[in-house]
Amino acid sequence: MSRRMQENLVAIVILALFAGVIVLCLGYGPRARMVPLPLAVLGLILVVLQIIWQNLRRGDELTIDWLEVITGQKGKGAPAAKRDAVPDQQADGVTRKPPQREAAAYGIVLALLALMLLFGPFPAIFLFTGGYFLFSRHYSWRKGLVYTILFTAILYLLFVVALDLQLYHGVLQPLVDRYR
Repeated sequence: MSRRMQENLVAIVILALFAGVIVLCLGYGPRARMVPLPLAVLGLILVVLQIIWQNLRRGDELTIDWLEVITGQKGKGAPAAKRDAVPDQQADGVTRKPPQREAAAYGIVLALLALMLLFGPFPAIFLFTGGYFLFSRHYSWRKGLVYTILFTAILYLLFVVALDLQLYHGVLQPLVDRYR
């Protein structure tokens, strides 16, 4: 089976999933379909555009190394077999420790889940985002705090104010209610 045929099959499966979501959403009430229906329609449109684009392009027009995109590491033109032979070493000779990086990634996800369970979504989002900016040193602490507040406020306005969703308040909510 050719690469283009494989790409088309994957796109058709995703297209069928979005079409199924649209069909299911039509049976929901107007408020219940406010989020999944527009997302499914947008996804359907994008998949149709993807199918059209991938069938009209030349075969060598787009080559993306997804491992490079995900990890942010350059392969520097090394053949795939050579890069796969030494997975814990970059082309520039710097040794990486994938098990520790993988454990750190799992730890980050577990930290977010624990914060959500304990405090609910918005305090967890605020603490997690602020902690990420602080520990990654991506921004100064002032700029990180501003971005954290803006991000949390935008999510709050979207989900609580605009969509009027009832939120989970976390395991510690009874403790907080006792001191109100």
